[in-house]
Amino acid sequence: MQAETGSLFPELDETGRTTDEYAGLSWSYSRREAFDQCTRRYFFQYYSSALESSELKAKVSLLKNVKNRYLRTGDLVHLVISTYFKKLKLGNTLSADWLVKWAQELFLKDRNYSVHIRAGGLPSTMKFPPALLDEVLTEREGHGALLSQSEEQMVRSIKNFFSPAFSEFRVLGALSDSHIERKLSLQGFPARITGKVDLAVKAASCATVVDWKTGTASDGGAESLQLATYGIWARAEFKVTEGELRIAKAYLPSEEIVEFKADGRAFENARVRILQDLERMVILHRYGKLGAMEAFTPNPQQGLCALCSFREVCVEGKAIIDA
Repeated sequence: MQAETGSLFPELDETGRTTDEYAGLSWSYSRREAFDQCTRRYFFQYYSSALESSELKAKVSLLKNVKNRYLRTGDLVHLVISTYFKKLKLGNTLSADWLVKWAQELFLKDRNYSVHIRAGGLPSTMKFPPALLDEVLTEREGHGALLSQSEEQMVRSIKNFFSPAFSEFRVLGALSDSHIERKLSLQGFPARITGKVDLAVKAASCATVVDWKTGTASDGGAESLQLATYGIWARAEFKVTEGELRIAKAYLPSEEIVEFKADGRAFENARVRILQDLERMVILHRYGKLGAMEAFTPNPQQGLCALCSFREVCVEGKAIIDA
């Protein structure tokens, strides 16, 4: 139902507030991060298909595939590592040099494709086209140097994956029953709870979960909702107790391993936090399904907007960047 004259948002009938209010809503760590950082970005990422303007919808659809240098190089590192393990299980050992060269070739294709699109070229018809790089599309000042810096960190992360610091994880990942980039879901919530584990395996009586990181260690691992979510899943998947569960962040650039304390309290806190997230999300979910973009308040901040691919269709985001 459309809003009455003078009303900001469309009216909602009561049927949307019963047991069906969570229909179509899901929670993941990346989704809740977008929600916390800026609800306008959250709308563009997850509800733009409900927009009435076909022109705006098409523009947002393109921007959803744009990635900044941090996201893209992080994706490439994860792709390289998952491919290494999958090929290893088939009896094919890929060297660090080969993997580095492959990642660099893919990143170069991203850069060239982004230049092509920026110049008005037609989008690729490939099933898996190269990524569009935000820094290239917007011709950000000094973008060549920024991309080169990110590429250097990507190369360092791939090489460090083969360092002695992570030898135990490489052995575990090579096991025939290890899970590589395993999609997960949690039960007992009013909406779908999803995620993806980089590496998970049970060896002897211990289950290990590893999350590869391409940034720097920013905390002690004692308070991590993402890792607690992995822990809840792993405890049920492998049928182990908290004492038989090891969860770790593996920071590739610095070769650091940060352990997460997996215990009942951490898991219960995680459940409560997810439920709290869903309570907040479901309020806007009703408006999102109606395409009511105005209900999603932007959070214009220089740091956030500079890395957001949707700033070109966000008046507030563009304003703070151009200021």
